[in-house]
Amino acid sequence: MKSLSLFATRYISLLLVIGTAALSCKKNNNSEQEKTGFGNISYFANASSSNVRKFSSNGIKTGVSSVVDTTTTVNVAWSSATVYVEKISFVGKSNSLLDTTITVQKNLNIFSQDALAGVLKLPSGSYKDVAVKLQCRKSLIPGLAFNYYAFYFKGTFKNILGGIDSVVVGSSLPFEANLSVNEIVIDPSDNYKATFSFDLNKVLTGISAGQMESAKNYYKDGKRTFYIFKGGSADEPFYDQVIWNWQSVASVVVTKE
Repeated sequence: MKSLSLFATRYISLLLVIGTAALSCKKNNNSEQEKTGFGNISYFANASSSNVRKFSSNGIKTGVSSVVDTTTTVNVAWSSATVYVEKISFVGKSNSLLDTTITVQKNLNIFSQDALAGVLKLPSGSYKDVAVKLQCRKSLIPGLAFNYYAFYFKGTFKNILGGIDSVVVGSSLPFEANLSVNEIVIDPSDNYKATFSFDLNKVLTGISAGQMESAKNYYKDGKRTFYIFKGGSADEPFYDQVIWNWQSVASVVVTKE
């Protein structure tokens, strides 16, 4: 009888262990199921307000840009800036690979504070070392991009004689800005905000007002406008420098709303 009692005790204990393990697995499965799904990310594009000189409708300056080293970089008061974004891609690693490309196809006026570019869905999870590519190119659809440029910036600056000249920076060639985010944590059904900011003070980094004299320029109505742009294979002064600068002009931050 003692042997039978011992066997029954052990049998009951085994059932309890199996039951506990089963409940634990079910709980873990439920937890995993709860974490599956997608989070919504609203993405915006704007110029960094602390680095842009803004103008009211009557042309009076209403804001002040951050300090620019004018010995190496021309200090431009930008009055307009547009970027045509073709695609945005996210690549990151978690338990699974995040590899998503979103078609945007929008011309963005980055002077419009927090102008909504669109909404995308990303699978839930915690992703580290996320590579973000902002792919820009001229629009293939008439009317979507200003002058069919991938980007088009315009502003004024003080020349070496103290007068005021204009500058136009643009491109109709495709290019991309390679950005990164240390970590993105996406919970299902939550809302997030990805802000693409553009520090326009860095567009012409390394190009001084004196050097600007060698850029293409035209007179109209007694005023001079310098052009740094590319639309073909010709070697354009300062264009490569502008594209190189672009990697520090653009940045992205992802926050939970």
